[in-house]
Amino acid sequence: MRTRFLMLTGALALIAGCSNAGETMTLPVLGTGTVVVQVYFDGDGTQSFTLADSLFLGARVSLLAADGTDTLRVVTTDARGLATFDSVALGSWRVSVDRRALNDSVGVVVGDTGILRVLARGDSNIAGRQVRFGYREVTIAQARALAPGRRVMIRGTVVSAMQYFHDSSSFVTDPTGWLRITSARHRPGRTGNNIGDSVLVLGTSGTDLGQPVLLAGLFATLGTTPAPIATPTTVVEAHNAGNGTLDAALVQITLARITDTLTLGPDFLLRIADPADLATTTDVVVDSLLGIPRITWRPGFGITVRGVLVPKGDGTWILKPRIGSDITLSL
Repeated sequence: MRTRFLMLTGALALIAGCSNAGETMTLPVLGTGTVVVQVYFDGDGTQSFTLADSLFLGARVSLLAADGTDTLRVVTTDARGLATFDSVALGSWRVSVDRRALNDSVGVVVGDTGILRVLARGDSNIAGRQVRFGYREVTIAQARALAPGRRVMIRGTVVSAMQYFHDSSSFVTDPTGWLRITSARHRPGRTGNNIGDSVLVLGTSGTDLGQPVLLAGLFATLGTTPAPIATPTTVVEAHNAGNGTLDAALVQITLARITDTLTLGPDFLLRIADPADLATTTDVVVDSLLGIPRITWRPGFGITVRGVLVPKGDGTWILKPRIGSDITLSL
């Protein structure tokens, strides 16, 4: 409006000062331009547009004056993710995405802040902005507290990889805790996922066997970090995972004793106890994928075992070794 006012003022002054005042005069045409907003969904969490992402149809984008709050025009993004405002006066503008119209899967909106300037340039008078939608990223502690059904991302370090157990479960840690990921799999075109890998995991909050999990986790490996260190624990504490506080944690029990063995489907179960307290036991389930011969295990053997704690659903937990080196036997 200020530009229009100055141009009109200048034109009127010119009319008043000319000797041919009264002849037909044409005021200069005020220029217009275009504001284009592209909206995409960051499906792989890279925070930049990639082939794994998708253009977003149906987002409501508002055009506002740079210094105002009133919505001047609203355009909904098309199949190309574009909201186009044409015939926009030269000057400064803002755009804003209507968050109230977004579904629950959109937890992140980035890019619809700041000023856009439509300039009278010879090459182009188009102002553009790219807006990124994404899933909400949470810590493991926050993920464990979510209501079921929320689509979220977590970042963490792999404690146990998806290829170690036949149910494809994986275990991840961050500074706030541990979490089990059910039916884990790689993102398309991605590989990796070994102990110590730094990963970004997309999944749905839920529960399994009475404990919080991330369901059907999709893994993208970001880098490699040192392998997580097991938390020392006892047979008694492992039995109930420290009243649940160690659910999905990597723990180590040292110098326990095997009191019983049992075939458990494709797996093998070892029941262990502290030699000083044989009344309380914890079950150790050796996954068939470890390929350890069952003749290896004998009641009476001493055992030091490292693994992740998995709930049974009845208030007790089992300990699952991940790899052969997690188990040391002694006579």
